[in-house]
Amino acid sequence: MTPRSKQRKLFNPFRGTVYHNRGGYGHIFRVPETAIVVKIAHRVVNSTAREEARAAENLEILRRERVVYEALATKSPHPNIVHYFLSTDIAIFLKFEPDNLERRLSRHLETPISEEWQFCWIQEIASAATWLETLDYFHGDLRPENILLDETEHVKVCDFGRTQKRGCKVEVATYPFYRPGMDAVAGPLHEQFAIGSCIYTIRTGEVPYGQYETPEEFKLMYDALVQGKFPPVDDVVLGEIIRTCWHAEYASIADVEAAIKQAVRTMDVDSSATSLSWEEHDSGVRQCREFLGTQEQEHKVCIASSTVLAMGTWAPSVRK
Repeated sequence: MTPRSKQRKLFNPFRGTVYHNRGGYGHIFRVPETAIVVKIAHRVVNSTAREEARAAENLEILRRERVVYEALATKSPHPNIVHYFLSTDIAIFLKFEPDNLERRLSRHLETPISEEWQFCWIQEIASAATWLETLDYFHGDLRPENILLDETEHVKVCDFGRTQKRGCKVEVATYPFYRPGMDAVAGPLHEQFAIGSCIYTIRTGEVPYGQYETPEEFKLMYDALVQGKFPPVDDVVLGEIIRTCWHAEYASIADVEAAIKQAVRTMDVDSSATSLSWEEHDSGVRQCREFLGTQEQEHKVCIASSTVLAMGTWAPSVRK
């Protein structure tokens, strides 16, 4: 390893944490001896000016996500939304969940998934999206990678960096969980397309149009989305719901959820997902605060080394 490659390590102000996963703009680290993870914006130490600019953008997305979590935390928790504990200016502390839907679906051949359990996931995704809609929020990037699964494999929707209030511009979304050319504002038109693609992926085990790996394959997928040429769903259970979502014919996400409930009403769908109790929540908050207390001196070092982004950008003031 060259000296330069040693220097180009991920920025992580929290000593003792263990790397867990990466998202589109951030990294997840496990807090030792807890069921807590901390999410920070992606940044490389000793990076180029362009990389620093991108890191500043990542931090801004993280801070927007923090605002959403803080707003959701003022309401009674939903059992299918990942549990939020507290945040600092540079980090969000959440309950650790062991899996996500994307990885679980990739193992469906080795570990089959029953139809009943697929319907459970579909109902839980719709329930979480409907709850967000009642608060006038729309996730904006709903896809299997952003859907965690707890130890009992119940859904916990996460990653609210692209979440917007109704009517706000949708800046970024992920194909094929978004249709280019649609009304690019947060609302049920955009959100139900993603739900339809999630249902298709759960039911078939493949993302719509399959995996694209080359520019040519991406163009074929993109052109098909623009033209409204969707994969056939006639032989897919819940296919009519998928088709209706893709054509944005539901007036609300609540209507999508109602259609799903009606379609699976005769199935024995597990509905035992739970939220943390207030005692468990308070215990998690205490653990986060104790952890931050042990990191105070380390924070000072990291802040001093990161002022190139912006004065005060990485300051660790805490919000519960």
